[in-house]
Amino acid sequence: MSDKQEKRYLYINGQAVPVSEQVYQAYHHYDRKEEYFTYDLKAEQFTCDQEAQTATFTPSREDSYERLLAAKTQFPSVGPSVEEQTIAKLDMKALMRDLTEEERGIIWELYYLDKSEREASAALHLAKTTFRRRKKALLEKLRNLLNEN
Repeated sequence: MSDKQEKRYLYINGQAVPVSEQVYQAYHHYDRKEEYFTYDLKAEQFTCDQEAQTATFTPSREDSYERLLAAKTQFPSVGPSVEEQTIAKLDMKALMRDLTEEERGIIWELYYLDKSEREASAALHLAKTTFRRRKKALLEKLRNLLNEN
């Protein structure tokens, strides 16, 4: 910071930390944004026009979860039911038991860790072409196992 600039501080855990003007402005910008989302959207507002002698009521643009629960509002499930999820999980466990350790590793790297083929093949110490061939065979094996069940 140059001597011409006003020194800016943010208080973190009770400690004054000197920051640049950019950091200070960004902090206050996002602080205001947070206040908008947590208060302004949820607050009802009255505005008065003294000249026209009118009052305008603006209701909250967001309803509180607590008020909806008190009103006994039902929230529809957007995904599969608990029963369907349980059955799918049991089916998946049964399918995984029929796979080799390497096949389980391929599934783990690709779908649970969400890695790319390149990253997964490197993690499993396989050449990319070998990995793709084994992945294709694994998907065919899973397709056959699912058709059997």
